[in-house]
Amino acid sequence: MTTPKSTAKTRVTLVGAMVNIVLSVAKITAGAALASPALVADGVHSLSDLVSDVLVLWALRHSGLAPDADHPYGHGRFETLATLALAAVLALTGVGIAWDAGARLLAGTIGAPGLWALAVIALSIVAKEALYHYTSAVGAQTGSRMIIANAWHHRTDALSSVVALAGVGAAQLGWGWGDPLAAIIIAAMLGRVAWDFGKGAVDELVDTQAPDGLRADLQDSLTRTPGVEGLRDLRMRQHGARAVADVSVMVDPHITVTEGHRIAEAARADALDRIDALEDLIIHVEPAGHFDGFGATEAPLRGEIEGMILTLAQSHPMVAKVARVQLGYLQDGLHVELLASLQATADHAATEAELTATLRQTLPELRALSLHRHSGGQVDAPPKDAPSGLHG
Repeated sequence: MTTPKSTAKTRVTLVGAMVNIVLSVAKITAGAALASPALVADGVHSLSDLVSDVLVLWALRHSGLAPDADHPYGHGRFETLATLALAAVLALTGVGIAWDAGARLLAGTIGAPGLWALAVIALSIVAKEALYHYTSAVGAQTGSRMIIANAWHHRTDALSSVVALAGVGAAQLGWGWGDPLAAIIIAAMLGRVAWDFGKGAVDELVDTQAPDGLRADLQDSLTRTPGVEGLRDLRMRQHGARAVADVSVMVDPHITVTEGHRIAEAARADALDRIDALEDLIIHVEPAGHFDGFGATEAPLRGEIEGMILTLAQSHPMVAKVARVQLGYLQDGLHVELLASLQATADHAATEAELTATLRQTLPELRALSLHRHSGGQVDAPPKDAPSGLHG
């Protein structure tokens, strides 16, 4: 799926790859011709940047694919894998630079290459620093840690060129130790950058909670929705540059399932509209104040008690037929509402009281019963002092 952001990420990576091809060939060729081991090593570093560009292009091709049967959450984690691979490349590059620099420092075998090496290195520094700023800007604009990591790979190449420049310059002045010492410092910087990006990628792969600021934005959005009385179990994880979340929203326990679903859909649509980084949101609806305890985990299910309720209710002489049984699973017990056709001579309040007493003998979990008269498909309003009627 092509988007403006994916197009921008692909474009900046292709530009980087072309620059890295030119620089790696130029530096390795010049280094060999001018007898500069530092310049050859710098060219090899540029080749490692080219490898990282290929990784990024591979990840962009796969991470932009739409969700499918095998990847219902999308393909954003391909970008995370590429970020981890880039971190590994940065770390290995740093180790290689430190190893080479340490060996040269101990051996003291640093020559003085030709002055043209300085011009090639200076050109490389300018090109790679410009590429760093361009790539970093696109990474920040698209929210892609992978592109930002690749930008830092460009900068480390520029820094290694600075090391090479210092080394060649020091060699020209007779201070051969300056080159390997600076290289070791840059290698340590590479290790730090690799750690930061590698840790972020591993955190995503093991489903570490998304940043607090992003979670706070989602919480604020959800609680703004009319009908949402609270939140529980808010979980959010990263999938590349986007995030997916799941949460339980608390609603009035006396509303219908369909109203609770409508509230949840409104909350979901608003959150996806407000938070650009949010890819998907799964909402579970729960009754406020009654999401655990007796009503949620201990009360008998409909299949266990509905038949008994119907039998006892319809055995009452004033009940002609029960049309519907509605069960409320609350903390203090079962709240049952009956929609029934009553005999013309039935006393509504007395029938309700008698049914309550009868059902409680068999169903001790019964906390309250409300009876609603059904006639010709309509429900007569109960007396003013009676409990609230059926909802919906």
